[in-house]
Order: sequence, then structure tokens, then C-alpha cells
Amino acid sequence: MTGEKKRIFVKAIILGLAAAGVAAAALTPFYFESQSLYYKFGTDKALLQWGKTAGLVAVVLMVYQIVFVSRFSFLEDLFSMKQLFSVHRLCGIFISVLAVGHPLLVLGADGFTFFPLELRYWPEFVGGFTMVLILGIVLVSVYRAGLNIRIKTWRLLHRMATPLAAGVALVHAGFVSETFNFSIPKAGLTLAIGAVLVLFARIYIKRIFRP
Repeated sequence: MTGEKKRIFVKAIILGLAAAGVAAAALTPFYFESQSLYYKFGTDKALLQWGKTAGLVAVVLMVYQIVFVSRFSFLEDLFSMKQLFSVHRLCGIFISVLAVGHPLLVLGADGFTFFPLELRYWPEFVGGFTMVLILGIVLVSVYRAGLNIRIKTWRLLHRMATPLAAGVALVHAGFVSETFNFSIPKAGLTLAIGAVLVLFARIYIKRIFRP
């Protein structure tokens, strides 16, 4: 196998694994149903399932976002830093769409009946905070110049907000649904949490010890 063919083969494997992660997240609500789905039928059940799918795909893409900016040399050799950051930007916009679509679909399954202000619904309120935070991150990133935000200020805000967004998204996902009581989804969530911790630790350690 020539060097170029090997390069294409490795890229195909990486893209295939990334696609498999997204597909696994998308299918999870259909194969590992939470109790809330037991009482839904027809359109309401479909809305709830697709709403859960939107949320889980958004979480997986948030993990990928950290990979895109982690400056792994082998990824930059395969795809180039410019390509990775372009995908990072587009993926952020797509995540914001999913973050809005997730609660709209979930609430639509219940006729847009909002949760009462009770402590037992704290995972749902964490989800609402996550949506607002994601929208804020994406809108400020896209319209930074129009908002007259200096690049250094934006970078500082971005570096503070993105770990928080990833953390609260994972907390919301883990506690809002019984889906993660099943062993396979629980293992996937544990893997995602571990990946986020390791990736962010690597990023910030490199920044601290950067020459």
C-alpha cells in the first residue's frame, strides 16, 4: 500500500468511527427506551424519540468539537489545521440547531406543557441552561466582529464557557433519562465523560507548560 493510499485508508477509518459514534447516539433512544416513552404513542412518541436523538447527537458532537481543537499532530497531518477548525465552526452551528430542536421536540410530545418549578425536575432545568449556554457560545463566535468583541476577549470567554457547556450537557444527559440505566448507554456516557476530562486536561496542561 502506497503512502497516499494508506493516508486515505486511515482517514476513512477515522471518519467511519466518527460516523459510527453519531449513529450510535441517534439510535440509542429507539433501542434503549426510557420510561417516558412507555406512555407515548404515534406522533407523540416519535417526537420524543427524535427529541432525545437530537440531544444525544449534540452531546457526541460536543465531544468531537474538543478533538477538533486538541491539536493532535496526526489529525493535522491527515486533515490540516484549517480543515479541522472549519469543521469545528460548522459543527458548532449544527450543535446549536440540535440544542434548540431537542427541547422543542421533547416539549412538543407533551403539547408544550412546561415542567413545574420543582427540585425533582433539576435535570430538565440544567438542560435549559445548557441550551442557552450553547446558543451564547455559538452566537458570540459567529457574530464576534459585529459585536466588537476583541479576539483575545473572545478566546478567554470561549475557553471558559466550552468546558462548562460540555460538563452540564453530560450531567443533563446522564440524569434526565432512564436510558442510561442500561449498561451499553451507561458505558457510552462513561466513555464520553472520560474523553472530555482527558481532552480538556491535555489542552490546558499544554497551555500551562507551553514554551
